[in-house]
Amino acid sequence: MSKKQQERGPRRARRRGTDASPPALRRPVGSYGDKSQRVIYVATEGSRTEPAYLDLLNKALGGGDEEKGIAAFYLEYCHPGHPNGMRPSEVVQQVRAKAGPGEEMWALFDRDAKDSRDADIRKAFKIARESGVQVALSHPSFELWLLLHFKQWSSQENGDDTKVKDQLRRHPDAKGFQDYDKASGRRGKGLGGARGQSLMVEQRPKDAIHNARKLVDSCSHGDCSAKQADHARELKPTGERQQAAALSVEEYARQSGHAAGCDPLKRDPSSDVWRLLAALGIGTRAKQ
Repeated sequence: MSKKQQERGPRRARRRGTDASPPALRRPVGSYGDKSQRVIYVATEGSRTEPAYLDLLNKALGGGDEEKGIAAFYLEYCHPGHPNGMRPSEVVQQVRAKAGPGEEMWALFDRDAKDSRDADIRKAFKIARESGVQVALSHPSFELWLLLHFKQWSSQENGDDTKVKDQLRRHPDAKGFQDYDKASGRRGKGLGGARGQSLMVEQRPKDAIHNARKLVDSCSHGDCSAKQADHARELKPTGERQQAAALSVEEYARQSGHAAGCDPLKRDPSSDVWRLLAALGIGTRAKQ
């Protein structure tokens, strides 16, 4: 080792990305001083598929479309700093930690019954309601939201997404999904290439919203209606910053279109990811 190297100290090893963790979404540098671009902070349970979907939305629709009523936006993924998934309550805490005062916050997580998370889901909803975080729960999993881009699905699966994934792999319009969650590395649950293209084909996001809204209307509780969410939507497409405020159980439930007495754990099947897109103005006009 030379004298200069000794003075500098040992060189740090360069970190390389791994297949276990996708690259973090990075907000365009030019957008930081752009007050016209709406920024929404989003934390997700999964570390691969959900962040990849947020990236697809940013690239396909983030520039906005005045004719369709979509203002420019950027979904800021709140990376946890590790490739592992998080429990529902951790997802809510993650977005709270990353977002500043008055920022829009969303938490995406699943009902997945494989890890006995019922108590933690209720805890997550309570924290979210009290801190102004919007929740997009998918029952049984986020893959249902992907499937809704291609077809309706109304079968109750009790937290098991095996059939949902199988339907996604088999659908003729779901290009590239034939080996979804079966291939190794990034390919396994990634949304690159043909997969992302098939999801973002014009009208598909709107179809997913339409199908998800129908699931709210047909909720087994009996008093749920997606139109309630339209009237109570707190996050308007104009995207004005607002201070987080605790809502009553009734007010918070109404934002999702569900009745106050509708247990989130029994909304089988359902995916509230549609609310995030609707809040951005996607699929809210007939001519879209």
